[in-house]
Amino acid sequence: MRILIIKLGAIGDVIRTTSMLPALKEKYNGCKIDWAAKKVSFDILKNNAFINKIFLIEDAKEINEFYDMVISLDDEYDACLLASKINTKKIVGACLKDGKRAYTEDASLWFDMGIISRFGKEKADKLKAENKKTYQEIMHSMLNLEYKKQEPILVLSRNELEFSKKFAKENNIKKNETIIGINTGAGGRWQDKKLSINETAELIDKLNKNIVDAKLLLFGGPEEKERNEKIKQLIKTGIIDAGTDNSLMEFVSLVNLCDILITSDSLALHIGTALKKKIVAFFAPTSPSEIELYGRGIKILPKKGCVCCYKSKCDIPPEWDIDEMVNAAKKVLK
Repeated sequence: MRILIIKLGAIGDVIRTTSMLPALKEKYNGCKIDWAAKKVSFDILKNNAFINKIFLIEDAKEINEFYDMVISLDDEYDACLLASKINTKKIVGACLKDGKRAYTEDASLWFDMGIISRFGKEKADKLKAENKKTYQEIMHSMLNLEYKKQEPILVLSRNELEFSKKFAKENNIKKNETIIGINTGAGGRWQDKKLSINETAELIDKLNKNIVDAKLLLFGGPEEKERNEKIKQLIKTGIIDAGTDNSLMEFVSLVNLCDILITSDSLALHIGTALKKKIVAFFAPTSPSEIELYGRGIKILPKKGCVCCYKSKCDIPPEWDIDEMVNAAKKVLK
């Protein structure tokens, strides 16, 4: 049996979607699984032993192969078009119907809550807010797979592991030390996903004071360069700057140094989860229920403000209890 997964979207979504691969292999013994992705996700998938072949859609606008099943998980037009052009017995997920974006009935559990929902945006948002299942549960249910909390798969190469070892040596990070990562980035789509600069500085200082012998790592991407500089100027205690100009896999390898990662619902969260790190995750505009932490983490909700509104700017900005985050970090360490 030949299966094609179309998952082009956000890298974090690509990571968590890999959790379905073991169950697919178990159900369809001997199957070959190919994956259509964007170039930006290639390094995330390249060392995954469950994947037979990766198609990069920038290079392959059409895939001229036969598949017994296509699992189409993106609702963008290009992804739907790609799914509809493939020679296959069966599509599960998003596709084109009469030239318009649609989805198969067996994929309704997921797509009813999305932007191409047959019910319209208002009902979709309501369903999203009411949903209590994780993404992984939904995906396995949608594909009639047994869900046994299968984990996402993210494999680092030897060179990537060496990169983090070199960084640890240069920054005097020892193997027996507790390393806490603070991720300040959250992408640009939802403004209220991240802590404020002042809140982040407060979190760092309180972690340093409350967790003895821990070393803190400050994470961010290019968009956080200025923000992280301001945070470093504000703090009264120490933190090791992991830099904001790392490649994707350099970022992954540095997250791998951490025992705990404190982060918003972002790419870093999915990386940390796939690397089996202990997680303290805080949520405002996006769904906490969708996130699977595999018993290794704690979810923090604002003491005041929106939860799961999916608005680019929350009507009620979140107010955070920083002490709750510190206590959560102490709890997951035990």
